[in-house]
Amino acid sequence: MKKLLGSVMLSVVLLLTAGCVDLSRPALAKHYYLLDAAPKPADPPPGHDGAIRVTGIEVSAPFSERSLVYRLDQERYESDFYNEYFVAPRAMISAQLVEWLTVRRVFATTLPPSSSLDAPYSLEGQVTAMYGDLRNKAETEAVFSIQIFVTETINPDRRIVLQRNYNHRVRVPDRSAEAITKGLSQVLQQSFVGLETDLRALKVK
Repeated sequence: MKKLLGSVMLSVVLLLTAGCVDLSRPALAKHYYLLDAAPKPADPPPGHDGAIRVTGIEVSAPFSERSLVYRLDQERYESDFYNEYFVAPRAMISAQLVEWLTVRRVFATTLPPSSSLDAPYSLEGQVTAMYGDLRNKAETEAVFSIQIFVTETINPDRRIVLQRNYNHRVRVPDRSAEAITKGLSQVLQQSFVGLETDLRALKVK
């Protein structure tokens, strides 16, 4: 028995000293980020009476996971294992949009996707781009694109009253994940500003 235990201990020591495990080297830590459109409170009254329900924002497959995405050239993209969004992009952007419409008082009431209440208008969208553009070594950019649909649900035909694409890019100071996520927050805000302008211009009932 002692001989068997000795052989096992010797095997463990050999594995640790063979170069395949380096216990003195610290493991690389992951970093987590949230986008923040940072809406400023708007003065009452709201832009429109009544309610709008955000049914949800979908995110195209290349950008739907939590890892940050970088564009390397015309065809190649890369995900960042060590830098991630704190929550999935779909939930994060939907929550940011609900907060924006609520704080900015675009409608009297903004209902989140989790609400079971009805509203005369519904809003849905699709994020088609959300990445750091690294193609130009001298100029890194944060890129964000979203397509928005607003539907009049009180109409039996569910008439679309707004269909618009919002595409923005902004230069960031370096290629770090922190700089790129700050840039993405900025272009997210620019998209919401454009959406707010278009929503306020609607002739709603």
